[in-house]
Amino acid sequence: MTKDVWISVKGLHHVKDSGNGSAESAPEDEVEVFSPGQYYFRNGKHYVEYEEMDEESGEVMKNRITLRGRHLEVLRRGSIYTKMIFEENTKNVSWYNTPAGNLLAGFDVGVMQVSESEDLIEITVDYALELNYEHVSDSRIQICIMTKDHLPPLSSLHTPPQTMTRRPAAECV
Repeated sequence: MTKDVWISVKGLHHVKDSGNGSAESAPEDEVEVFSPGQYYFRNGKHYVEYEEMDEESGEVMKNRITLRGRHLEVLRRGSIYTKMIFEENTKNVSWYNTPAGNLLAGFDVGVMQVSESEDLIEITVDYALELNYEHVSDSRIQICIMTKDHLPPLSSLHTPPQTMTRRPAAECV
């Protein structure tokens, strides 16, 4: 894997409908962050650092993803600060600090898949999200780290990747 990479982080949250308790009628919230990043491998761990723009404040968020086997950490620093830890068949809890206040976030992971090749790392995590000990959604995060050579032609993307963007999620390229 080269130092300069593209990173796609997609999140899907299937929120329980509070009206009738039926998950079938619940809305889905799906977004993708696509950004250039810096990759390095040290002491048996994959690291990717990248930035994204906070939609509300316009502040640049600095993020770091760390992967070792089936242990994934996502660190976000800026107007929102959190360290999310995902491990298969494990529940981890951490603070999710926002300008509006702090939340205790729980990530109860079911299945975690990791696929590595020379120019692509794909990570998919299915988990239950809790906020302040209440289940709020069944969620999936998909992370794709790819060399710049692995990227499809720019004409196939929704927006130019040189800008940090949020766009409706698509399949990993």
